[in-house]
Amino acid sequence: MAGQERMRIDQVLAGAVAILVGLGLARFGYPPLVPGMIEGDWFTPAAAGYLGAANLLGYLFGALSASWFAGRVGPTAAIRAGLLLITLSFLLSSWAAPFFWIFIWRFLSGWAGAILMVVAASTVLTTTPLARRPLAGAIVFSGAGVGVLCSATVVPWLTTLSVSWAWVSLGVVCLVLTLATWPAWRTESPASGGAAAQPLPPMRVVPLAVILVVIGYGLQSVGYVPHTLFWVDFLAREQGLGTAFASVQWSVFALGAIAGPFMAGWVAARLGWYPALLLAVALMSAALFLSSVADALLLASLCSFVVGAMVPGLVSLTSGYLSQLVPLEQHRRAWGWATASFALAQAVGGYALAGVFGWLGSYPPVFIIGGVSLALGLAVTALTRFGRAA
Repeated sequence: MAGQERMRIDQVLAGAVAILVGLGLARFGYPPLVPGMIEGDWFTPAAAGYLGAANLLGYLFGALSASWFAGRVGPTAAIRAGLLLITLSFLLSSWAAPFFWIFIWRFLSGWAGAILMVVAASTVLTTTPLARRPLAGAIVFSGAGVGVLCSATVVPWLTTLSVSWAWVSLGVVCLVLTLATWPAWRTESPASGGAAAQPLPPMRVVPLAVILVVIGYGLQSVGYVPHTLFWVDFLAREQGLGTAFASVQWSVFALGAIAGPFMAGWVAARLGWYPALLLAVALMSAALFLSSVADALLLASLCSFVVGAMVPGLVSLTSGYLSQLVPLEQHRRAWGWATASFALAQAVGGYALAGVFGWLGSYPPVFIIGGVSLALGLAVTALTRFGRAA
């Protein structure tokens, strides 16, 4: 609330858990399961790929409907529903069920992940005093990095025991985390003013700066694709550095993803949201260009860490910057627009960059295109300085 002097650490940690479950496990926990499912004759490689895409499709729908959904059931109920749906999506996908059954649960896990990203993050930021928001955002979005690290280390080990056991284990982890953080969501966002189940009033005029942030965020999302989809294969095969080397780099990427929100929060607390966001986008763009020629340990590690750090760092900074551009009661809606822009552009960019690789048969152009898209996103975001309300 406006008069608070301290942030609610229980809710901030619960926000980190929400992002860990909604993004770190619901999305990044799936790829390590794919080889085991294919080897166990659950699905063909193509079918497993479509199941992965189902999560992205659900995420897009969730981003578009998050503000509406939370406006009708209240932020607390929306967050709890998202956590429970993801838990069920793991537990109810733990056997070789028909494709359509798993597709539904992968879609719902994506939808729930977006609900958590939009509603949980917005709830934490809007209940945290202004001076403490950079730290709160850092803690919340570090959950994504923890999930990436878990997906890179623990999940592959679980699949060596049993693919079904891996699904169940992830479901149990989500259930434990859901129950542990359940009491932290006992209050609604202060912006709701005690009427959390009522829809938010529409913005009479959408500030130009918000529109530019949404567009810029979408352009920046294309820069996420090369590393999250192609980095490991690029290093292992095209650069000839081997699978072990590439696996280490993915762990470096995960460590960066954990550190990134704290680095971003530290810079935002000293420079402000706007300069910190521009600096982060510029760093990530440079790292994408350098990634296209990475062929040794030092350069590859630098690129892995910087891009890993900026993936959640940009999310934290964009959400924080929007909290500065709009009234707190409208943050959830604006953040939902930005998340939808991100999800749509990333999905389109993923298919487009896969097509570019298929056409050229080489990864460096993919990283260069990602860097260019980030640079364009930087230019658009920089224009928000002139689009703010006087």
